[in-house]
Amino acid sequence: MRATARSSWRLAALLWLFVVLAAMAHNAWVWGVQRPALDADIMALLPRDARDPVAEAAFTRMAANAERRVVVLIGAPTVDGARKAADRYLADIRGIAADVRHTVDGRDFALWREFLAPYRGVLIGEQGRALLKMSAQQRSEYALSRLFSPASGGGLSWPDDPFGLFASWMMEQAAGQNVRPLDGRLWISTPQREWAVVLISLHDAAFSSAAQDSVLPRLDKAAAALRAAQPEVSLRTAGIAPVAAVVARSAQSEMSAIGLGSVVGIVLLVALVFRRASVLALVLLPILVGTLCASSVALLVFGSIHALTLVFGASLVGVAVDYGLLYLCSGVGEQPFDPFARRRRLFAGLSLALATVVCAYAGLALAPFPGLRQMSLFAGVGLVAAWLTVMLWYPWLARANPHGEKLAATLGRARAAWPSFGRGRVGLALATVVVLVAAPGIARIHVQDDVRALQSVPLPLLLEQAEVAKLAGVASPAQLFVVRGASPEETLQREEALGAKLSAMVGEGTLEGFQAVSRRIPSRARQQADCTALRGLYSDAQWQAAMNEASGLDATRFAEQLRCEPLDFDAWLANPVSEAFRPLWLGRVGDAYASVTMLNGLQGAAVVARLQALATQLPGVSWVDKPAAISEVLQRYRSRMLWVVVGAYVLALVLMLARYGRDAWRPLAPPLAGSLLALGVLGWSGLPFQLFAVLGLFLVLGMGVDYGVFLIEQPRRGDGATWLAVSMAALMSILSFGLLALSHMPALRVFGLTTLVGIAGAWLLAPSFSRRDPA
Repeated sequence: MRATARSSWRLAALLWLFVVLAAMAHNAWVWGVQRPALDADIMALLPRDARDPVAEAAFTRMAANAERRVVVLIGAPTVDGARKAADRYLADIRGIAADVRHTVDGRDFALWREFLAPYRGVLIGEQGRALLKMSAQQRSEYALSRLFSPASGGGLSWPDDPFGLFASWMMEQAAGQNVRPLDGRLWISTPQREWAVVLISLHDAAFSSAAQDSVLPRLDKAAAALRAAQPEVSLRTAGIAPVAAVVARSAQSEMSAIGLGSVVGIVLLVALVFRRASVLALVLLPILVGTLCASSVALLVFGSIHALTLVFGASLVGVAVDYGLLYLCSGVGEQPFDPFARRRRLFAGLSLALATVVCAYAGLALAPFPGLRQMSLFAGVGLVAAWLTVMLWYPWLARANPHGEKLAATLGRARAAWPSFGRGRVGLALATVVVLVAAPGIARIHVQDDVRALQSVPLPLLLEQAEVAKLAGVASPAQLFVVRGASPEETLQREEALGAKLSAMVGEGTLEGFQAVSRRIPSRARQQADCTALRGLYSDAQWQAAMNEASGLDATRFAEQLRCEPLDFDAWLANPVSEAFRPLWLGRVGDAYASVTMLNGLQGAAVVARLQALATQLPGVSWVDKPAAISEVLQRYRSRMLWVVVGAYVLALVLMLARYGRDAWRPLAPPLAGSLLALGVLGWSGLPFQLFAVLGLFLVLGMGVDYGVFLIEQPRRGDGATWLAVSMAALMSILSFGLLALSHMPALRVFGLTTLVGIAGAWLLAPSFSRRDPA
C-alpha cells in the first residue's frame, strides 16, 4: 500500500515539476522577450465603470507632455550675466537630450500675424469687447488717438484695424505668459533677477533608467560647473525627471542597505542553526516557485500585473517559508530518518494552515475591484504552489535531518516554561500587558489616505519645483478641468463659459491665470457675435459722422471692408500657430469631444473646493484632481481590505471549529493579538493608519495562523522542533519585511512597522495560546 502511495506521490512530483518548468518558461518569455511595463496607474485598480475615460485621457496627455520636460532657470543680477551663464550651461549639456530650447525665431510672431490677420474681424479679446461697449464719442476719440500714435497698428495699418482690436488680441495671447522673448532668447524678468530659460525634452521617460543614469547626472555636472565658475548665478531645475531621480537614488540606496541586511541576516540565521548551505536553498525554493507560478497565472488571466499586486503578493508568498521550515525543523533530532513519514505526519496541519490563509485571501476577490481580485489570485496561487513544492518535492530533496538538536532542546525547555494565557496570575498579567500597550495606542491612531503623505521627496527639492512653477507660470497637470461636448463647437462654447468664471477668480486674485483652447480660438458663436458687434460699430451713423468730422476720412468704408470670415477650428489646429496649445485639445474621446483647461497658481483647499463646485454648475465641465482621486482609491481599498481582514478571521474560525472544536480560537489568537499590538504601536509612534498598514495586517494574519496551527498540532509543551520552526519562520519574516520599518519612505515604514510588531507579537504569544500536553 505504501509503495503504491509513494509511486502516486512520485508521479505527482514529476507533474508538478512539469508545471513549474512551464511557469519558468512563460516568465522568461514575458519578462525577457516581451518586457512589459508594470502597471503603476493607481486608477487601474478601480472597476471600469468607476473610471472616467475622458478624465484619464486628459491626465495621461498632460502627464506624458510633462514627464519628458525639464525646465532650467539660470538667474543673475544682470541680463548680460544671465546670458553668459546660459551659454556656458548650454555648451556643457549639448547633445544629451532630444531637444534643448533656449532661443526663439523672430519670424514666429510674423507667421502668427500673417495667418491670423485675415480673421481679425472675428478675433476680439476682452479689452476689445470693453471698447465695443463705449459711447460713439469715446470710440471716435480712441480711434483718432491711435491714428496719430507712432506705434498703433500692432503690425497692421490703421485703416485695417482702427481700434487696434487685432493688436489687442495678439497682446492677450501673450498675457499670462511669464516667459517672454528677449533678443531671441526665452526669458523671465523679475525685480530681483534676470532669468534665462532652458527647456529640455528628454529622449526617455522620466522614470526610465536611461534618463536617470545618463542625462540627469550630466545636468547635475553642468550645474555644478556653472556654480563654480560664476558663484553669483542662481540655478533652478524643475520637472518630473529630477524628482524621480532623487527619489529613485534614495530608494535604491535605502533598499540596497535594507535588502543586504535582510539577506545577510537570513543566511547567517540558517547557517548558525542548520549549518548546511543546502538547507538555505530548500528554504528559499517554495518562495521562488510560488512567485513564478503566481506571476505566470496573473499574466495569463489579467494580461498585466499591477505594481501594488507585487508589493502585496510578494509579501504574502513570504508566508510560504513557514511550510518549508516546519518540514525541515520537525526532523531535527528525529530517528530514524524517514522524510515520507514526516510528510504524512505534517500533511493535515499544513493543509489546514494553507486552506485557512487561501480562503481568507480569497475574500479579496469578492470586492468589485479588479486590483483586489488580481491580488487575491496572485497570493492564492503563490501559496498553493509553495505548499505543493514542500509536499511533493521535500521528501525527495531533504535527504538528511538538519542540525540544530541543541537549539531545539533549549527552545523546548523555554516553551515548557512559557506563560499560558488564561491560566493563573501570569496569564492574566500577560493579557493585561497586551491590553495596556495596544488600547491607548489604538485610541491615538489617525487615518491618512492622502497620497501626498506617501511622498518622500526632500523639502528643498519641492520648494525648488514650486519656485520654478511660479516664476515660469507652469501649470500643474495634476489638477485641471475637462470640458466635453458633442462637437468641437459645443466644447469651445462650454469652455468659454468656464473661462468667464475663471477670469473672475483671476480678477479677485484667487488664481494667477489659466490656459484654455478657447482663449486661442473662439467658438463660431463668439466669433459671429463679436463680428456682428464690430459691424454695428462701424455702421453706426453717429460714429461715422464723428470720424468724418474729426479726420476727414470716409468712415463708411470700414464697414464695407470688414470681413467676418470665421476662423475654422481644424485649420487653426493644423497650423503651427496652435502647436503650443495642441496638448490642451483631446479631440474625440468616445462619443464626445474634449479639451483641457489648466490652472496657474492654484493654492489652498478652499480654492480647490470652489473650483470643484464650479464644475457642478456648468454643463459638460468636470474637475479632475488626480491626487484626490488616487487618495480616494487608497481610501476605498483600505476600507474594503480592512473588512476582508475581519471576514478572514471569521472564516478561519469556522474552518478551525471543524478540527479543534472549542479550542478553535487558539490558532487565531496569536495573529489577532499581534495585530492589536501593531496597531497600538502605530498609534504610539504617530504613524498614520493607511492601506499599507492593512497589507501588513494581512501578512500578520497569514504568518500568525501558521504559528498557531503548528503549535496546536504539536501540543507537547516541551516540543522544541516545532517551536524552532516557528521561531525561524518569524525571524526570517522579520528580517525580510520588518526591517522596512527603518525606511524613510512613509508607506514602507508603516508596512514594515506593522509587520515587525505584528509578527513578533504573534511569534512570542503563540506558545501562550497552545494547549497543554494531552493527558
